[in-house]
Amino acid sequence: MKRIQPNAIALLTVGLLMVSLTPILSRYFTWPDSLKGFLTGLGLMLEFLGLLKIQRRKKCHSCAD
Repeated sequence: MKRIQPNAIALLTVGLLMVSLTPILSRYFTWPDSLKGFLTGLGLMLEFLGLLKIQRRKKCHSCAD
C-alpha cells in the first residue's frame, strides 16, 4: 500500500472541518453571507488540493513501475 503524504491528509482534514463547521458556527454567531460563502469555498478548495496531491502521487508512482 502506498503512503499518502501528510500534507494531503492535512489539507483534506482542514478543508472538511471548514466546510462542516461553517454552517454550525453560523447558527450561533451572526456572520455575513459573504464570509460564510468564502469559508465554505476555501474549505472546498483545500479538499480539492488535497485530493489533487494524492492523485498526482499515485500517477507519478504508477509511471515508475
